[in-house]
Amino acid sequence: MALMTREAILGELLKATIANENMMWMLAALKMADRPVQKEQLREVTNELYKKIHPEAKELPIRSRHLLDEAAAMLEGAALVHVAEVAKSKRYTLSLLGQEVLNYRHERNFKRKEVKQ
Repeated sequence: MALMTREAILGELLKATIANENMMWMLAALKMADRPVQKEQLREVTNELYKKIHPEAKELPIRSRHLLDEAAAMLEGAALVHVAEVAKSKRYTLSLLGQEVLNYRHERNFKRKEVKQ
């Protein structure tokens, strides 16, 4: 039985996160928010970030409560976010693993740009 390397683990997490683009946008929005975000606010900050980067877009990534719930559950299940229940609401923050996945994505994109030049 072979052990997975750090690169292999982060690669698999990144691949799963990219497969559901909403998850990647939510991670980036949580990083930019730099504070705990309630679930409904998570939709707002994610869509706002998306609009800043794609002002011409006609469709937002988190269009329904179902998409929000689905992506949030997958992020939580993958331990990419921390969830704190406060009263009846959940507050999301980026976990260290989520930060690692974002850093890994950034490193990979940077290396690809260097290779192209």
